[in-house]
Amino acid sequence: MYRFKQRGVGLVEVLVAVLLLSVAVLGFSALQLRAISATDESLVRTQALSVVRGLAENMRANAGELDTYKDAVNAADSSTTAVDSCQSLSNSCTSAQFAVKESNNAVAKLNEYDIKIKMDKCPSNESIPEFSKIKCVIAAWGDTLPEMSASTDACANTDGIYNSGSTCVIVEAY
Repeated sequence: MYRFKQRGVGLVEVLVAVLLLSVAVLGFSALQLRAISATDESLVRTQALSVVRGLAENMRANAGELDTYKDAVNAADSSTTAVDSCQSLSNSCTSAQFAVKESNNAVAKLNEYDIKIKMDKCPSNESIPEFSKIKCVIAAWGDTLPEMSASTDACANTDGIYNSGSTCVIVEAY
């Protein structure tokens, strides 16, 4: 008789165990998706930083052409391709031509990664003349705009403070 009263209990236990397992698997799946998203963000950030830091180093080596770099980066668009006419100093290339070539190469590389780039004067203490030479190279991806403005879509505000949720990097170059 005791056996008769226990009939179907095993099935209920199995159903409860399956329910608990499915909740755990759903939680793990959500965690896995979040990890993949963070990995993708990290990859894009690394790519942007690599290219922008390289450009900043080139600017430092060719410091007399900071404004040329700025003009070339800001004038470039998604159809920009690398300039190959100026390979070395032996080809009678000027420092301005190198600046344009290096800027176009950086913009083209970032365009491959679907990263937008702009260059502007960094927010700074205007009373110190050295700060007026510092340029901010802003690389942004996703819905973030590569600018420092009051817009909520901008990378940072006018003081250079990153906006919450922005997907971008700002590198100082001088």
